[in-house]
Amino acid sequence: MPLYARLAALLAMLTMVPGPVAFTAVSAATGAASAEVTAAAPSPSVPGPILNESYTLSGSIGSSVSRVVRLERYDDGEWRPAQSQNVASSGRYTFTVTQSSWRMPWRVLAPGVERHGRSWPRRVTEPRTLFGQPQVVTTRMARSVRAGSAVRISLFAAPARSGRVLTLQRHDGRGWTKVADLTSDATGHAAYVFRARDVVKTRFRTIAQEHHGAPRHVSSPAAVYAIGSRPVGVMAWRGDSSNYPENTLDAFRSAVRERADFIEMDFQPTADGEWVLLHDDDFRRTTDVEIRFPERRTASPREFTLAEVQSLDAGSWMAPQFRGVRVPTIEETFDAIDAAERLHGHRVRLVVELKGESPDEMRALYRKVVSLRPGWVSRTGHGDKAIFMSFDASHFDFPGAERTGMETVAVKDEPDPTDLHDGDFAQVHIHTRLLDAALADRYRRQGAAVGTWPAIGTSSVLRAAVAGVDYVTTGDVANAREALLQR
Repeated sequence: MPLYARLAALLAMLTMVPGPVAFTAVSAATGAASAEVTAAAPSPSVPGPILNESYTLSGSIGSSVSRVVRLERYDDGEWRPAQSQNVASSGRYTFTVTQSSWRMPWRVLAPGVERHGRSWPRRVTEPRTLFGQPQVVTTRMARSVRAGSAVRISLFAAPARSGRVLTLQRHDGRGWTKVADLTSDATGHAAYVFRARDVVKTRFRTIAQEHHGAPRHVSSPAAVYAIGSRPVGVMAWRGDSSNYPENTLDAFRSAVRERADFIEMDFQPTADGEWVLLHDDDFRRTTDVEIRFPERRTASPREFTLAEVQSLDAGSWMAPQFRGVRVPTIEETFDAIDAAERLHGHRVRLVVELKGESPDEMRALYRKVVSLRPGWVSRTGHGDKAIFMSFDASHFDFPGAERTGMETVAVKDEPDPTDLHDGDFAQVHIHTRLLDAALADRYRRQGAAVGTWPAIGTSSVLRAAVAGVDYVTTGDVANAREALLQR
């Protein structure tokens, strides 16, 4: 055959095989075709299958001739047949598979065909590796609303599956009950509007129901707190102590700036008769006393002079940026609060707590406050700017206490059901571990405003509000005000 004729015959054969061509050795035993054609990898019906979910792999092996094709999975170092089907000359195939492991490589193979004296080469797709996706289901809503308000609840399931049933459940204190069956959109979302009619905490959760083999999946519970119309005040615990070193001028200034209703502060006397801010029995937790005065590291502030106290670093324990912050005196504290009130146009009240040892110390603290700010304590009526607190009620039994007009705060931190106050206290502060609505109501009916401490975190603040307190004592004033809808 002339050379040009042989070239023409070869060209005619190649035009019968679309797509890229790779030449391989001919198998003498099978007589298979001498070329292999590579086609595009199969396309999954979902981009990231969930474990045990059924989905489809589809595509084309390439148009040529009707034949049997195989779906193969790579397992234990080799390709193994999984399914097979007849395909028409278009080469289109569709296989339904299940994601049974986290990593699944697939390919489709069409063996070479010899039919009626003609040969069609083996065809194989590029491999497609699919990775199983973990399910994520969430239920989201506002953390707090006014009782009677509508609450929009957002349900979400990922990976997103349009048409998946999302069941919203509510916990009413007696177990989970269904609120509604909703259908997710293409982004995996659904929404429901709930009306929070009572002052109460309500929990919700979402169940993404079984979908094409993907198993049922339950979200973590989320809660909304419906709080009453009566405002709940915020008391800054040792100042704005989540954001600044406690019992320092910066913490008190921030409490005023963030519009706290009260600032709670702890006073103790020094050896030379001054009053400084300190909560603990010694300086170890909040200063560098172990470096400055190692021989007196466990000593009470009553064993230090004011000069020694003010040589301590009271900020580095919290963060490097507070290095050099000092323990303030009562005079510095009151002056800083006065200045902050003028600057921010906001008045706060003060809970002056004695970390003391005797009624004599309480009397001395009272006299110090009155000497510095005579108008802060009234001999008659209520609503003083400064009110006084101690964990030991006997500290208020100094001679002449009844003539001072002091407003006082009682503390309840032990579960004693017979512990009733006699109406002499302006406030009763209940530890959060003991707080419930019945106890708060009981003290309020005795004529006291009710506070709670320590309300650490948004949930604790809102639990206290639902229980019916008048004040929450917290170290993060801004977050508490936002949760209590005081914007």
